[in-house]
Amino acid sequence: MNKINLSIGTKISYKEQNYLILNYLDFESIIVEDINTKEKKIVKIQDLENENKKDFLYIGVITDKEWEEAKQRLKIIKPLIFIDRKKEEVIKMAEENNLHVSTLYRWIKLYEESTLLSSLVPKKTLRGGKGKTRTKEEVELIIKKTIEEQYLHKQKLTPRQVYNEIRRKCHNADITAPHENTIRNRIKQISNERKIETRESRRTADRQYRNTDGVFPEGTYPLDVIQIDHTPMDIIIVDEEYRQPIGRPYLTIAIDVYSRMIMGYYISLEAPSYFSVSQCLTNMLVPKEKYLREYKVEGNWNIWGIPREIHLDNAQEFKGYELQRVCEEIGISIQWRPVARPQFGGHIERLIGTSMKEVHTIPGTTFSNIQQRGDYNSEKESALTLYELEQWMCEFIVNVYHKRIHNTINMSPERKYELGIFGDDDNIGKGLPEKIENEDYLKISLLPSNERTIQQHGVVIEKIQYYENSLRRWIKAKDEKGNARKFLFKYDPRDISQIWFFDPDIKDFFSIPYKNLTYPAISQWELKAIKRYLDEKNIHAYDETIIFKAYNRMQQIKEDAVKKTKSIRKQTSSKKAHKRKKKLDFKDTQNTNKTNIQKETSIDDLFKNVSAFEEIDMGEINNEN
Repeated sequence: MNKINLSIGTKISYKEQNYLILNYLDFESIIVEDINTKEKKIVKIQDLENENKKDFLYIGVITDKEWEEAKQRLKIIKPLIFIDRKKEEVIKMAEENNLHVSTLYRWIKLYEESTLLSSLVPKKTLRGGKGKTRTKEEVELIIKKTIEEQYLHKQKLTPRQVYNEIRRKCHNADITAPHENTIRNRIKQISNERKIETRESRRTADRQYRNTDGVFPEGTYPLDVIQIDHTPMDIIIVDEEYRQPIGRPYLTIAIDVYSRMIMGYYISLEAPSYFSVSQCLTNMLVPKEKYLREYKVEGNWNIWGIPREIHLDNAQEFKGYELQRVCEEIGISIQWRPVARPQFGGHIERLIGTSMKEVHTIPGTTFSNIQQRGDYNSEKESALTLYELEQWMCEFIVNVYHKRIHNTINMSPERKYELGIFGDDDNIGKGLPEKIENEDYLKISLLPSNERTIQQHGVVIEKIQYYENSLRRWIKAKDEKGNARKFLFKYDPRDISQIWFFDPDIKDFFSIPYKNLTYPAISQWELKAIKRYLDEKNIHAYDETIIFKAYNRMQQIKEDAVKKTKSIRKQTSSKKAHKRKKKLDFKDTQNTNKTNIQKETSIDDLFKNVSAFEEIDMGEINNEN
């Protein structure tokens, strides 16, 4: 994915003409100047593109080795980028890392033009080049591994001892060893905090560098640090058709530490998961005009863009491969909240507490404990559907929380954020943050992945066949070893009626629907429930025909049971809610050179403990034709 730099003085493209950004009007509009005619215009930020179009490189196809190499290159050039550097500084850095000066300048240029980590991935590797020397790579691997294992260790070896070990390993591998000064300089680049953490203890480092006895430090500017966390909401909601109680939803929410603005959130009926985190991250990064329209909320929610750092809990649902890669690609640092360090999540926890106090004013609240609830019957008093709760939450964020005075910052979060971006007579603003240029690529990149071969009938995932003409040229493709070549596919667990295929030559995603277009859209959770039932009945040789016949029969049973069964009402409400959210996820486009989303479909997440399944006669399903 690509980013758009909105800093004043940056060259930008608008309607295929090149302009210079002169000034900001607000969060939606800027003043630009035509580079050739000097004509000035006011344009919408959403209509801007990068001055130079760059080839799209999906980060999921980059190997771990290539990705680590790019990260190492960025670490080397980081002290030299986006500053008024001197030639002597570049020469010194090149010598310390056994690199040619021109190589360092090339890396700096590549990264400063894109600010994407993937720009530093070895190009010969991506082209499949042959005959590349491995000597420098092997030396670098020895240096890195030895420093990690010998210097950053409780044994506390000296730099001379570490160098002697590197020289020994290079001798054994018949490789010329680096100069001792190279190793000493590499060790000097390691932060004192990391040295203390690895050679002493994490606690010692925390006490010296992380203010563990006090409170989490304030952000120094907008989007400096974002904290994200989950909570079950203190309310019971009702289904949309019968207005009967269906249970408590979950909230994933993110706060900008500097301004206390809520940067994004995600509400669902499902327990927190990686998908909840990825959807919250998407809501954070992109502008929210479409979201406000969908939930009929009047007002502005102007916080969007790429933060410097996000702080996440150590829970497993936060640790997704796609999340890590996407954040590294666009320059977001991820920090995990240390165990037994509650101050590291203080801002988000206070926000959750504030939000739940407001929820306690809504019919159907469970309050925060039994004592508060007393004789209040939460289920009987419940009144809001999931959609109405999301609408209420959005209204609260935009027109209440963001606008009222926050005791700690002595102004409203909205005002604090605005001053941090645009400044005033006494302070220089940070300026508008970088913006994701291709939002669809961001959303697809955060989806889970599968690798599959492509056969004559298309591709099969979870026993379901998918096909579209863009697959044809890759049917029975072989890799360089002559084996069946595997390709990358992404899927949205809310709706598996289509998947996204990454074409490695065109370097773009293409939507691939069911091969049988008459099948209904189902979720991954529905599919798992159906398969689990079939396995329990010792029906293992099933195909997609059996799967969808079972699904159709189950839908009929569910419709009969919906009036009396809370779990079924919950499934139905989840399906409707996910259908609405899916509408917000992708732009409508039919251009085959862009991501092609073919249709909006129903989504359902749950199908846990579906007792109605027991009524399905599998004999009938197997006999139907």
